[in-house]
Amino acid sequence: MLTPTATVINSDMMPFSKRGLYQAIQNILYGLGSVLGASLGGMIVDSVGWRWCFLLQVPVSLFALAVGHHVLAAPEHAPEHSLSTALECVDLPGALLLVCGLAAQLLGLSLGGNDYSWGSFPVVGSLIGSTVLLGVFVVVEMNTGGRKLPIIPLWMLHGWQSLAVQLTNLFVGMASYAVSFPSTTPTGCQALTIALQ
Repeated sequence: MLTPTATVINSDMMPFSKRGLYQAIQNILYGLGSVLGASLGGMIVDSVGWRWCFLLQVPVSLFALAVGHHVLAAPEHAPEHSLSTALECVDLPGALLLVCGLAAQLLGLSLGGNDYSWGSFPVVGSLIGSTVLLGVFVVVEMNTGGRKLPIIPLWMLHGWQSLAVQLTNLFVGMASYAVSFPSTTPTGCQALTIALQ
C-alpha cells in the first residue's frame, strides 16, 4: 500500500545494470526526507504558513518530472499505438489477485489482536483467504505470457542472488517499520530508570 511510484519505476523501467544506482539515490532521498521533513515542515509552518508546505512541492515535482522524462526511456515492449493496445499487455487477473490477496492479509493482520482474537473466524478466515488468493496469483503468473506482461516475472526469483536480495529487502523493511510499533516491555534504559525510582 505504501510502495512509492519511484520504487515501481526503478523495478520496471530501469535497466538491471543501473537499477542499484537509482535505488541508492531513491533511498538517500527517502532518508533525507524522513530526517528533515518534520523539522523543515515545522519551520515552514512557523515562518510563512502551512500552505507553503504544499506549494513548495510543486517545483520539486516539476523538477522530478523533467528528470524522469530525461532519464527514462520507453521499454522495448511498450506499445506505440492506442490505449486498447496498451491494456492488452496488462495482466489484469494477476493484478486483481495480488491486490485482493494482500488486502485480505493486511485485514487479518490488522484485526488480529486488536479488534478480534487471533483465533477468531474473521482473522483466520482472512489469512486463509489471503494464502489461497496469493497461491492462485503464483499459478496465474506462471502461465502469463505472450503479449501480457506478468506483474511479477517469476524468472527473476531464480538463483541464490535473487533469494539473498529478497531476504535482505524483507529484513530491512521489518527493521524500518519496527520503530513504528511501540514496545510494551521496557527497554534497558527504561527498566534502569524504573529501578532507580
